[in-house]
Amino acid sequence: MTDLASPAVARLPLDRWHRARGARLEPFLGRLVPRSYGDPAAEERAARSGCGLLDRSFHDRLELRGEDRQRFLNGLLTCDVKALAPGEGAYGFFTAIKGQVLADVVVLALEDRVWLELPAGQAEAIAAHLRKYVVADRVEIAPLADMVPLLVLGPQLPPALAELPLPAAPWSHSRVSVLGTEVHAARAARAGAPALELWVSASILGPFADALVEELGVTPVGFAAAEVLRIEAGVGRCGQDFGPEHFPQETGAEAEGVSFTKGCYLGQEVVARIHYRGGVQRALRGLRFAGAEPPALGVAVEAAGETVGHVTSACRSARCGAIGLAVLHRKAGEPGATVEVPRHGPAEIVALPFA
Repeated sequence: MTDLASPAVARLPLDRWHRARGARLEPFLGRLVPRSYGDPAAEERAARSGCGLLDRSFHDRLELRGEDRQRFLNGLLTCDVKALAPGEGAYGFFTAIKGQVLADVVVLALEDRVWLELPAGQAEAIAAHLRKYVVADRVEIAPLADMVPLLVLGPQLPPALAELPLPAAPWSHSRVSVLGTEVHAARAARAGAPALELWVSASILGPFADALVEELGVTPVGFAAAEVLRIEAGVGRCGQDFGPEHFPQETGAEAEGVSFTKGCYLGQEVVARIHYRGGVQRALRGLRFAGAEPPALGVAVEAAGETVGHVTSACRSARCGAIGLAVLHRKAGEPGATVEVPRHGPAEIVALPFA
């Protein structure tokens, strides 16, 4: 078996690994991502019914140390961080003082630190946000550059991954050995398919990805195929489908990302008031377009001649046809109603997930 940690192993940057595999790289939220490796339909099938490998290194990452790290984070996040034991994780939101979303985040609690996985391009802003609220807290905030996440997704994980000793709860995680290499594995959610996130040392990322493909038969999956699964599952992306103009209740992820029993946090009063009294006028919805192809992102969605939202994600799905996501005003109607996409035609509002 290949010694992935050996200095003799070539340590190519991940973009060179993608190109060596035939990927076409394109910009996304300020990062380069592999659009596909030549056959997006085959990659989609692999992720849907087999096993695919997706690069998640475009996500930003922070690390918090210090004995107050979880108590400190608990006062700034919608999810319950204070109660997390080492090996547990959670999904939630950083919110502003008036309750709007600053960023969504995956929190992984380790023995002596906490890892934060953030949307692309958000690490600097969130680090500044955190430092603003450090007073006498024993907390150190730093970039997490030496560990990079790869996502293995699909229902047919090879035995070397399917049999890893991990709890079943979403975002549970542990240090494990894969192909003779120590990695940090987490049960990922919000991927559109069963998934494991493998956090790997940046120095061996290329050789480790090679081993997953060549020794375990995992298929490299590009961004286009992964987006189909995400949109079908109705998973909004922060910075694309929702952002600072939205409340957590408008993202479609309130149930998994907001705790209403944890106590106070920044923006909690507004978020709780919305939950208990109602009041959001918009919600993340699915759109099934009448045409064979979806419209461009950013196109307006209209009801009775009035703009009620914009298309923020869209794809052509082999199972569902031309579909997309949009945060729509409630005046657009409930699932089953028809809206209009100018110069593209009608679309049906669909309850999420699509499939």
